[in-house]
Amino acid sequence: MNLGPLALSSAVLALLFGVIAALATAGFLHRRGHADAGNALYLALGFGLLAARIAYVAGWWPQYAQQPWSILNIRDQGFDAVAGLLGLLAAAVLIGWRRPPLRRPLAAGVVVGVAAWAFAGLLAYRLATASHPGLPALVLSDLDGREVPLETLRGQPTVINLWATWCGPCRREMPVLAEAQRTLPQVRFVFADQGESAAAVQQFMQAQRLALQHVLIDGNLQLSNHYNVRGYPTTLFLDADGRLRDLHMGELSRATLAERLQRITTPAGAH
Repeated sequence: MNLGPLALSSAVLALLFGVIAALATAGFLHRRGHADAGNALYLALGFGLLAARIAYVAGWWPQYAQQPWSILNIRDQGFDAVAGLLGLLAAAVLIGWRRPPLRRPLAAGVVVGVAAWAFAGLLAYRLATASHPGLPALVLSDLDGREVPLETLRGQPTVINLWATWCGPCRREMPVLAEAQRTLPQVRFVFADQGESAAAVQQFMQAQRLALQHVLIDGNLQLSNHYNVRGYPTTLFLDADGRLRDLHMGELSRATLAERLQRITTPAGAH
């Protein structure tokens, strides 16, 4: 979804939906004579987000340790949902214990907000995976102008990065993806430039001293249109059968990349 120049991922939209539902519930109860739990909900949400970030960083510490500053870059969407939910509930219980008048509206807001967030997140995931179960029958071109049918990418886990040279977040995450391409031969990394010429891409790679393989030109934004992508960078994660397993909109860190790679490289049923 785009709001002017701002593109929002489905995860962010689901969270916003939950927050709006929680605040609407608290507002409704306030108009019915209950205490105003709006500020308490914000406080509990903040504590939950902090817990979610801390737990995620702890779980993927080896990746964050390579670039400690990236811990503060929450644009990578690195949050642990379970830890966040537990943090939210713990904060709500503590607030309710210390301020009894807030217990009922706060509890109602939390329950409705969590339910709305879970519903929106599940719906977005189902729509993303059901609408695009496999690689589209599209043909792009490489930097030499040779045609590359996307269906030939089946056979191993594949990451397709939709990017452009003018995109700041794309440029920032490119070294992380380039490093992964060098060190993870079991995964195919494809860089599909959106809307630019091969000459522009080659000039960018030379200037940035990037030695990338599988660079494709999608001059007509076919992949963006097929996957309904409205913001860059967006990275597609497909399993060996070419089925879309995850779609990440926004800049990837080493940790978020490692997490999503785990989803397409771990055998089914493995823990």
